[in-house]
Amino acid sequence: MADPRRRQSGQAIVLIALMLTVLIGMVAIAIDGSRAYALRRDLQAATDAAALAAADKMQQTGSYVSAEQAATAIFGTNLRLYSAPSCTGYGTPGASPWTVTCTYSDGTALTDVARAMGPQGSRFMVTATRSLQLQFGRVLTNGSNPTIGAGAHGNVNNLLYSPTVAALDQDGCGGLGGAAITVNGTGTLDIDGDLVSNGAVSVTGGSLRVAGDIYANCQSPVPGSVTNSCYPSDASTPCSYPDVAGATRAGYRLPDPGYPPPSLLGGSVSFSGASVVVPPGIYSAVVNVNGSHCWFLSGGVYTFSAGAINNGDFVSNELKPPDEPDASNNTLRAANQFWDSGGIQCSGAYQLIKQGGPRDIPTGIWAFVVTSLRTDTYNGVNYTRESAPSMCDQINLNNHFDNVTVAFSNVPGATSYNIYAAPPGNGCGGPFGLAANVPVVGTVSNTNLFPCPNVFGNGCSLGNESILLSNQLASPFAPNAGAAPGTTGAYPPDPEAPPLAAGLPNQNPARGAGAAGDRANENNCKSIGNSYISCPGPITPGAVEFNLPAGGCFTTGNGGDTYIFSGYQYNWVTLYEPPANSCANSLGAQSNSAYIGLVYCPGASVAITSQYVFEGAAGGVIADMISFTGSLPSMSFSSTYAPVPQASRITS
Repeated sequence: MADPRRRQSGQAIVLIALMLTVLIGMVAIAIDGSRAYALRRDLQAATDAAALAAADKMQQTGSYVSAEQAATAIFGTNLRLYSAPSCTGYGTPGASPWTVTCTYSDGTALTDVARAMGPQGSRFMVTATRSLQLQFGRVLTNGSNPTIGAGAHGNVNNLLYSPTVAALDQDGCGGLGGAAITVNGTGTLDIDGDLVSNGAVSVTGGSLRVAGDIYANCQSPVPGSVTNSCYPSDASTPCSYPDVAGATRAGYRLPDPGYPPPSLLGGSVSFSGASVVVPPGIYSAVVNVNGSHCWFLSGGVYTFSAGAINNGDFVSNELKPPDEPDASNNTLRAANQFWDSGGIQCSGAYQLIKQGGPRDIPTGIWAFVVTSLRTDTYNGVNYTRESAPSMCDQINLNNHFDNVTVAFSNVPGATSYNIYAAPPGNGCGGPFGLAANVPVVGTVSNTNLFPCPNVFGNGCSLGNESILLSNQLASPFAPNAGAAPGTTGAYPPDPEAPPLAAGLPNQNPARGAGAAGDRANENNCKSIGNSYISCPGPITPGAVEFNLPAGGCFTTGNGGDTYIFSGYQYNWVTLYEPPANSCANSLGAQSNSAYIGLVYCPGASVAITSQYVFEGAAGGVIADMISFTGSLPSMSFSSTYAPVPQASRITS
């Protein structure tokens, strides 16, 4: 008979084998499972970083190729994959997405699908896979290794977060009456960008056309004459790439972006009306202008504690030359001078007068252009501004003793003028070189504009200046492309650009690197050290911001114009009211107004009453409630003149 103990011994071996299998499985789960979790976590972090890097680079450069390269670089860095991957070609999406796949030496694969989504910005869908090398787990499998995956979506430049028009009030939704945005005028309210309402949108007069998306919190579609056109061309649908059709979407509520109030408010000042130039600072009394005058705003923050009203004047911080040229022919004076807006005569002029003198100037036909200069201060640093050149005038100096006098009728804001000369043989095509600077002396006032412009004075209260040029033009004077701005022979700034539409003044020169481009207005950037730099930059010399604390309202009637630009130091906010200010603002215009930057009144209403309110590119309007009446305007959003855009974000 067999010994029972031997039978039990054999059973013990089987049990031990089974227990070892379970133990190895538990160890495999503990060790390889934790390794899989760690790899999945690292892979997800790397894809998240890649999606954000792609969107950030797209926002910075506008280049899909740079964005895709940035995604590849940050992904490899996060996973410590230091050898360069093998990638399919980087490129730009068209009507279809663009896909880039990169494979690393260890088999890790990264796929980036880029999509251009019109007003909804750009999307980068990043996915990645990597094989997990099993340790203990291999004894429980057929020897293969599992593949771990991760994915992320990065979005950027969605106009929803930087809308052209946005109302934060919820009227018309949730049982509340009324509407947050009302359109009741004549013609078409034409918006380039997104329109967002946290309440209802009411279109009862005129029509609404949006080249972008309409977000109406509790409506889809919006009733009335409402059209979604193609973005960005504003063409009618169907759209052809690169245009993308906008849509009307419900259910989104835009949070108040919460932009901070301006700092560096300055001291207390009062409005006297004795000078055309108005200083920044804190105005305790209502500032009310209504008399067919022109007012130039020095750079800075204007705090109107009790409000500000413009019912009949022209107010601006734009620096312009006297005798602005026709954009297509610089020998002609432009028909529409900026500072003659609404019939106000403040444009300025200059004239060449030949007279005898002692110096030997080269004979022949000389050509001249002039620019306006001034200095504005921000945070204790002085910044020089210089306008685009004037029209060109020529004079024949046919005698060795001929000299030339340049006489000026002042233009608002100028504290001096630069005179640029082109020697005989050059003509009005140039090049021109800096020959002299003429300071403005005395008060430039509004008391008598009727005789203006007049280079001899004759009662024009803007004043007049003159200079006799003799030795300044003597040999070896010559234009010098290498001369720094402000030095003898230096080239002038770039010329003005054509008007946006018939009946409007010229546009400022475009942004340019170094000393080129605009040197005076919204396209001009300076370093802290006051050197010309490419935009975007830290300082926009001459920029202004209107600040209206609780209790002050901003009112511009249809008998005057307000044309102002903000800048980088003010985050491109032109009109700021804190949430506590719940007043009723009104933006009207006579012929040529603009708010180059954002109108931000989150607790207040804004009534827009004229088609001429937004003649320049805008950074948008964000208010509690917004209404449009009268002849309806066109509004074009430009991220160039808007607050810092929302950062890229992961959407999945």
